[in-house]
Amino acid sequence: MVKWEKIDQTRLPLSHERIPTPEPANILRKGSIIKEGKNALHENVTVAKVMVEFVKSLLGPRRMSKLILAQEGKYNLTFVTTDLKTILKKAGLEHPVAQLMAGAAYSVSKTKGDGAVSTIILGGKILEKCEELADAGVHPTTIRDGLILAYKKVLELSNKLGFILNLDIPENIRLQIHNALTGKLSYQDREYLSKLVSQAAEIVDLKNVHISEGADVIGVKYIHGRCLIDSFLVDGLALYRELPNMYMPKRIENARIALIKGGLVVPKRKMFRYYDHKFEIAPEKFREFKNDEFKFLKSIVDKILQTGANIIMIEKGVDARIAEYVAKQNVMLVRRFPPPEVDRVSKATGAFAVASVNDLNPSHLGWAKLIEHKKVGNEPWLFIWGCRNPKTVDIVLRGVSVYLLQDVERIVKNAVLSAITLTREPTVVFGGGAFEEEMALRLKKYAREISDKKQVVVEAVAEAFESIPLQLAENAGMNEVDAIIQLRAEHGMGKVSAGIDVMNSKVGDMKELEVYDSLAIKKTVMETAFSIALTVIQVDKYIKCKQLSDPEKYYAQRMEKTKDMKIEEEV
Repeated sequence: MVKWEKIDQTRLPLSHERIPTPEPANILRKGSIIKEGKNALHENVTVAKVMVEFVKSLLGPRRMSKLILAQEGKYNLTFVTTDLKTILKKAGLEHPVAQLMAGAAYSVSKTKGDGAVSTIILGGKILEKCEELADAGVHPTTIRDGLILAYKKVLELSNKLGFILNLDIPENIRLQIHNALTGKLSYQDREYLSKLVSQAAEIVDLKNVHISEGADVIGVKYIHGRCLIDSFLVDGLALYRELPNMYMPKRIENARIALIKGGLVVPKRKMFRYYDHKFEIAPEKFREFKNDEFKFLKSIVDKILQTGANIIMIEKGVDARIAEYVAKQNVMLVRRFPPPEVDRVSKATGAFAVASVNDLNPSHLGWAKLIEHKKVGNEPWLFIWGCRNPKTVDIVLRGVSVYLLQDVERIVKNAVLSAITLTREPTVVFGGGAFEEEMALRLKKYAREISDKKQVVVEAVAEAFESIPLQLAENAGMNEVDAIIQLRAEHGMGKVSAGIDVMNSKVGDMKELEVYDSLAIKKTVMETAFSIALTVIQVDKYIKCKQLSDPEKYYAQRMEKTKDMKIEEEV
């Protein structure tokens, strides 16, 4: 029996109407690219592989240089450098995984002074091995748990492999600089520059320097011309300055320095352009006004001179008449100091920077044995010599090539940071890839004790550690297979110090060659590399939103600026 129901005819669409069909909800902007699961993992790991290929030639003393043509504003600039931070900054990275790896490497270098290249290589190689496991059917959760297990074992083993090297700070600095400059300079230049920096470290006493202040403790200035062996150390500061008056004394012994913030000029008040102002003043009145202005500034200078100062350093500008007056008093005046240089002058000379001359007294003055102004290479320089217990000093580099001097400057600053790290944490390990090869050997032994799938993850991490000595061998022009076979044999027989002798392109004893690495830097590199791998492995979806075209972008910006709320705030 069929039951018929009465249909309400008013609910049916008319003949000219179309039944609306529900459209799918668009969560993301149309044109966005979405990759999930293994596709997302493959793309992220591919980016990591490209980053490894990009930076691997920068590892070790035989590193190569990168030539970068970059446009900054209207100008095209050329950079030839081996510094990873400069390369990544100027090259410009688009992919988020590349930016993640670059940021991690920069953080390691900034906090420890070294290890940026090793971080990218180790992190990229761990990801590469994890991709192979994912393709073989290992679940990402198992890979993550295996990485955490391997990291805990790595920290345990690294503490066992470390030992304390009984070196004083100057000798430590000398080794750091010597190893960093190997392959970049001749033996004579390396030895001279290493000695120069070690002397600077001895003057400033790096034991009491915090790692955050390491970049400014030993400043590096360079003057074009002559040879690198003509570089010299200033037990104070070297400042690129021209004196404001040609009659000022160029040389002052037993200098007593007054450091003043602000300037010695009468402030000029700006007028609004929408108002039309017109002033009429008689010439004699204008002359009186200028005389009163000079008297006011002269009274300030007299207060400074009453403290016994014979050097006045002003943060900002100085009136020309005051500069002439100071020159007649046989006093040197130096102007226009950026705020960082004001701090360095204070640290070097002991001068206290005051904002008001009324607060200045003789106890605020700094002291230096000699201050002289002279031209070096046709450039005006002010040298502050013989400071008492300076907290910062300068090294002046000489040379013809700008790129070489910039590279040496970066190497010196990184070596100082590394030395500060090693001073605070004196434990070291053998360099030249010996530490990584021994770590790989012990991780493989540990993997055999694991009974589940995490075993293959730990073995993969061990293979990733071997990429460091392999890359050193490749950069040294060695046969990679022969080098790794010999390294495995040496470490299998218990020779922990066997590593890659990069300069002689063979496997050698790092203990005899005095090649050591800071354990603190190694730990930071490993921690950051594992963090990169864990972060990327846990990404299961990659979403790339559609970029607006230029007209759409300009329209969106214009609409954003003309919102009612913003207009009300501006009003």
